[in-house]
Amino acid sequence: MGAQWSLSQEEEDLHRQRLFRKARKGDEKAKAELQEIYGVRLWSEKERAALVYDTPKRGKQKA
Repeated sequence: MGAQWSLSQEEEDLHRQRLFRKARKGDEKAKAELQEIYGVRLWSEKERAALVYDTPKRGKQKA
């Protein structure tokens, strides 16, 4: 059986889940708190779409 969670751990987990829900809906204060306390940054759909990935192509290389 898994380890027992203390009440404070469960409360913190619930608080973090609430912050994620608020941040996904655009709450700037929740986003800032997630960044400051947990080091987490949420990206909006528009921000993710604008990202450019620098990944090498796989497969046969031409010599």
